[in-house]
Amino acid sequence: MKKLIAAAVAAAVIAPASLMAAGPTLYGKIHTSVDMKDNNASGAAGYDEWSLNSNSSRIGVKGSEDLGNGMKVGYLIEWNVDMDGDSGGSKNLTTRNRAITLSGDWGTALAGKWDTPFKTAGRKTDLFGDQVGDTRNMTGSATSDNRAENVVAYVTPNMNGFSSTVAYVFDAGTCENDDARCSGDNSDASAWSFNAIYNNGPILVALGYVDYNDDGQLATTTSGGVYSVDPLTGAIVSDGTLAVTTANDTDNATAWRLGGAYTFGDFKVVASYVDFESEGFVKDNDPSVWTVGGSYKMGNNTIKLQYSDRDKSGLNHADGSNVEDGSDQWSIGLDHAMSKRTTVYAAYATLDNDDDSARKSWGGTNSGHDGEGAAAMGESADVFSVGIIHKF
Repeated sequence: MKKLIAAAVAAAVIAPASLMAAGPTLYGKIHTSVDMKDNNASGAAGYDEWSLNSNSSRIGVKGSEDLGNGMKVGYLIEWNVDMDGDSGGSKNLTTRNRAITLSGDWGTALAGKWDTPFKTAGRKTDLFGDQVGDTRNMTGSATSDNRAENVVAYVTPNMNGFSSTVAYVFDAGTCENDDARCSGDNSDASAWSFNAIYNNGPILVALGYVDYNDDGQLATTTSGGVYSVDPLTGAIVSDGTLAVTTANDTDNATAWRLGGAYTFGDFKVVASYVDFESEGFVKDNDPSVWTVGGSYKMGNNTIKLQYSDRDKSGLNHADGSNVEDGSDQWSIGLDHAMSKRTTVYAAYATLDNDDDSARKSWGGTNSGHDGEGAAAMGESADVFSVGIIHKF
């Protein structure tokens, strides 16, 4: 009897403490695909290959503790997992979102490494996120659609479907401290971003903005896009095909986007517009991208179609002629939900490049799909993909 009473007293003491903490919880997502990629180039520049790819596969741990008086502290730590095993460790267990949070009736504050609010707004209206045909093949750059380090952010409470996030980046990571460009006061590569999102019933509207400070930046362009230069060696830092290279004045890199979605019955339509100013810190590099798409759900199957168009940047070659760096992308796919946590899909995407563009339909800058394999200048990039996504 004494043992039973002691156990009851211990349970009464321990139970409230255990209710105060939630976690840690292990979670993740596995996303692999088999892709057939073709950049339609001939000779040494040609790439026509089948490959197994890991696409933003991840594992993470999260939890929280109730502090009382409506306050809660939380944490999330997430790693990228290379499911195909061919990265040699370069992509395996690399950092994704991770932060500590403090929340209450007033909203949530966080500090860590986190998706910019500009990026978050764009993920709301993409039908092919992390698959081939992702809109980030058209919009991704060093200064957009990225996950920033050294972030502090505030997220408002959800107010009848409306929420907003504002974030400040102390060091945007675009200019490393051991780089000669970042000596003295030139190390203030800061950034800030915000979004405003209304998501209620069938209507979603998302507005986003980002501004990267150009302090310490040195930028050049080529006929194939925007590249950086090592000031110590003069070497071009790029994985693209170079043509004409010219020095450019830098400027703050800013972008804003507006997107929306409307669901009626089994149909859904999405649209978005992104406007860049001095993309990649290159002054007068001002392209824009618009996207429209739709999906139709039939039981466990979803058919989807999406089109994106990126106009010319407005830059000129060294001889004064216009840089023809526009492109457009078509994506079509079929998703089949095998359960709430498992989806298989088939998708096809083609991206048509102008003469001075070398984008690809299977993984652009900051895209969630594996980008193995180069595009070719002025050629179309075609890809067929079958994949499986499992969340746990």
